[in-house]
Amino acid sequence: MRNAKESTRPPGALARLRTATAPAHQRLNEGLDVFSRPWSLDVHRRWLSLTWGLLAPLERDLAVWAEEDPDALDVVTRARADLALADLRVLGVEDVDLEDLQECPDVPPATTRSAALGVCYVLDGSTLGGQLVARAAVAAGVPVQACTSLTGREGVGRRWRETIAALDALREDDVAAAVRSAIATFTAYERWLSSLSRPGHHDGLDSTS
Repeated sequence: MRNAKESTRPPGALARLRTATAPAHQRLNEGLDVFSRPWSLDVHRRWLSLTWGLLAPLERDLAVWAEEDPDALDVVTRARADLALADLRVLGVEDVDLEDLQECPDVPPATTRSAALGVCYVLDGSTLGGQLVARAAVAAGVPVQACTSLTGREGVGRRWRETIAALDALREDDVAAAVRSAIATFTAYERWLSSLSRPGHHDGLDSTS
């Protein structure tokens, strides 16, 4: 039998993050409906352009964190904004057009350890799920060479485990800050990708803020 101390022990960081972000995560998945919607080169191009707009500002903040925190995660191998640009080039997008890509103005700051780990939880998780999205895109005729930003660089599973270990090492107050950062990141994704959502899905977004 578990003793009283064990039964009252608060859940770990991963469990708390999953529970707290579940509503936003579900709304995002249901709105995008990736595995049921028709995929095409045009949809893929829009997907890449929009996700770059999220990744670029988030990864800049993560780079600042990495410079200041000696125990920071490896943000270089986690970076995917550059891969999104490479994917777009594979689809024939010219550099002059890439310069016109827009960044999301509402991403949460990620320059403290707790905030950065909350962001990494979402970004690393999206890379795990991105492998499934990449398969669906390739099945619809998208070149596999244009899906590198979905799958990320080698070592996805290892990086995910590193992120969870770092979250589990946080103090209680810092876990709460990481949770807030993760929720804000999911919300930024949901709003920024709303043009790809099913009609009417994002109408109620403001009520969740």
